[in-house]
Amino acid sequence: MNFFTYIVMFGFLPFSLWLFDKYPPKIAVATVFVVGWSFLPQAEIVVPILPDYTKISALGAAALLGVYMKDPKVLSTFKLSWVDAPMICWCISPFFASISNDLGAWDGMAVFLQQFLEWGFPYFVGRLYFGELDAMRILGIAMFIGALVLAPLAIFEVIMSPQLHIMLYGWYPHDFSQTKRGGGYRPSIFMHHGLELAIWMMAGLFLGWQLFLQKVLKKQIPILNVPLFPSVLFLTFVTVACKSSGALMLFFFAMGIFISSKMLKSTLPFFLLLAIPVLYMNLRANGFWDGQSLIDAAEKATGSAERAESLSYRIHNETMLVEKAQERKIFGWGGYRRSFVTNDLGEYISVPDGMWILTYGKYGLFGLTSLTTTILLAAFLFARKWPASTWGDPLVAPSAAFAILLGVTMIDDLLNAMYNPVTMLAAGGLSSLVIKPQKIRSSADLEKGDADTLPAAALLPATRVI
Repeated sequence: MNFFTYIVMFGFLPFSLWLFDKYPPKIAVATVFVVGWSFLPQAEIVVPILPDYTKISALGAAALLGVYMKDPKVLSTFKLSWVDAPMICWCISPFFASISNDLGAWDGMAVFLQQFLEWGFPYFVGRLYFGELDAMRILGIAMFIGALVLAPLAIFEVIMSPQLHIMLYGWYPHDFSQTKRGGGYRPSIFMHHGLELAIWMMAGLFLGWQLFLQKVLKKQIPILNVPLFPSVLFLTFVTVACKSSGALMLFFFAMGIFISSKMLKSTLPFFLLLAIPVLYMNLRANGFWDGQSLIDAAEKATGSAERAESLSYRIHNETMLVEKAQERKIFGWGGYRRSFVTNDLGEYISVPDGMWILTYGKYGLFGLTSLTTTILLAAFLFARKWPASTWGDPLVAPSAAFAILLGVTMIDDLLNAMYNPVTMLAAGGLSSLVIKPQKIRSSADLEKGDADTLPAAALLPATRVI
C-alpha cells in the first residue's frame, strides 16, 4: 500500500464537501457513492479505537460529512417507520450473535458499528434523499454513468490484465490467478474481484437499457454529453468482455422480468423473481433439496463441465456450512470464522461463497431473515404501489428497474457475496417511496424548478409523470 493510497482515502472526505458545494445534495450523495465505489482502493487502514477505515467506511464517512456540514436540515426531516425494522434488526444482529456466543458486548458493539456503516448508513441516506420518483431517476442515471466511465478501463484490463489497482495503489487485492478466464483476463479495476466488477457493470447496463427503452433519456447522457444509444451498446460489449456468465445470466433475467411484467401489465413475473431466493434458502437450510438439479441445469445452459463442477463445489460446501449453522440456528456463531467447518486438526475444510450462507452461519435465522427482508421488502411494496402497467412511464421506470435489481441481487447472493452500496441507497429510496405521498411532478414543474425539483431540472431532461 503506497502513500498515494492514503492521499486518496483521506482526500475523499474534502472531495465530498466539494461535491456538496458544487451540486444539489441528491446529486452530491449519488456521486459520492458511485465515484467512491468505482475508484477508491481496497484498503484497510487501522484507526485506533474505531473500526478500520476501509473503502466502505470511507463512503459512509464522506457522505455523513457532506450531509452534516452542507445539508444538516435534512436530518430533522427523517422519521423512523415500520419499513425500517428489517434494517435495524440486520444492524443489531451481530450484537446478538456476539452475546449469545460469549464474545462480549464490546465485540458486539464493534461489529454493530461496522454493520451500520456498511449497510445501515447507505440505506438511511437513501431514505433521506431518494424517496421520490425523480430522485430515484437521478440515482439510476448516476449508476449508469458510473458503469460507462469504467468501461474503457475494463477494456484496458481485458487486454493488459488487471493492472490498474497495482499501478495506482501498489498491490492487487485478490488472488491474481483468478483473473485468467477463457484464454484472456477478467478485469477488476478497483473492485475486490472480477466478479464484483461484472455485477456492477451488469447493474449499470440494465439501468442503461431502461433509460433508453423507456425514454427516460432522449438522446444525450447528462454530464458526459455523449449519445445514449451507442453508449448503451458499448457498455453491453464491455459487460460481455468482463467474462462473467453469471452476471450476463442475471442481466437477461432482469430484462426478461421487466419486459414481461410491462407487456403483461402484471407484477406476477416480478413477484416470482422475489420468491426464488426465499424458496431456495428455505429448501437448502432445511435439507429438503440437495441442489443437484441446479448443477445439471447449469451444465446444460452453459455447455461447460468446468462451470458445473465449480457450482457443484459451491453446493457441497454450502451443505456442510448449513449443517454447522443449524447448531446455532437463531443467532448464529458470530465472527472469527466460527461458522466455518474444520477437520480434526482444526484446519478449515469449507469455503463459503454465498452471502446467504455466510449470514446464516454468522447471525443465524435472525440475521438472515433481517437481511432478506431488508433487500426484498422495499421492492415488494414498490410493486404493490406502482403496478407493472406504470413501469413504462419515464419517471417510474428507474424505480422499477431498481426494484428488479434488488431481487436479482438477492439471487446473486445465493452463490456469491458481492456487496453494492448503491443498491442499499435504492432500497432506502424505495422504502421512502412506499410510505409517503408523492408530489406530482409535471414537465412544467421540472422546467420551473423549486427547492426539491431543482436537482432534476438543473441536470436532467424533464419527463412526463403519471
